[in-house]
Amino acid sequence: MKVTKLLGLCAILTASYAGAQQTYIDKSGGLDYMYSKKAPSEPAEGSQYFIEKFNPARIDDSNDIALVRYNAYSDEMELKINDEIVVLDPKEDMLIKLVNNQADYKFVQYTNKDGYSSQSYLVLVSDNDKIKIFRKERIELEPEEHPQGGYQKYKAPRYKKLNDQYYVQMNNGDVVYMSDSKRDIRELIPGKEKEIKNFMKEYRIKVSDDQDLKQLGSYLNTLL
Repeated sequence: MKVTKLLGLCAILTASYAGAQQTYIDKSGGLDYMYSKKAPSEPAEGSQYFIEKFNPARIDDSNDIALVRYNAYSDEMELKINDEIVVLDPKEDMLIKLVNNQADYKFVQYTNKDGYSSQSYLVLVSDNDKIKIFRKERIELEPEEHPQGGYQKYKAPRYKKLNDQYYVQMNNGDVVYMSDSKRDIRELIPGKEKEIKNFMKEYRIKVSDDQDLKQLGSYLNTLL
């Protein structure tokens, strides 16, 4: 009898577990309602870096070697000094050259696809007197997803690599968005569409390949 009275006074909770979701039914006070407990948050999966390790590099014209890595998510150049990680203060046209030739990063002002001006570290892919081609590395954070029903599972936040974007600078002008469409690239230099088309076809130029872009930039430089 005492057990029966005790159960009548306390909330009777039944729990169902699916993945990380717990759903409860509360039958106290004569009212029935359900509620769920959120799964505990987990650290983000993936990486904020295209090149995970710190690499030796020269900054601008300095002869000193620094250990650097580019954080593509926060758009920051990180330095490792005496086992401490710090962030480099950028300045216009600052150049960070990795000594192993993996990449050269330049901090520039540019106009993006939507016509907005911004500043960022861009990879200098093709460096010529009259034309320069840049590549922007991009990583975004996909937010965590909590279950909305009893049969869904919790998804941790995740760093996701996005497709690269390309930018071009001609005759020391503005750095502007460059479409990866072959037709648009042929029209970069008015009056030279046929020559560019033939060159890209002969050498099978792929816009997504750094070596091909370097070769393309060198050729376009001869047409300006």
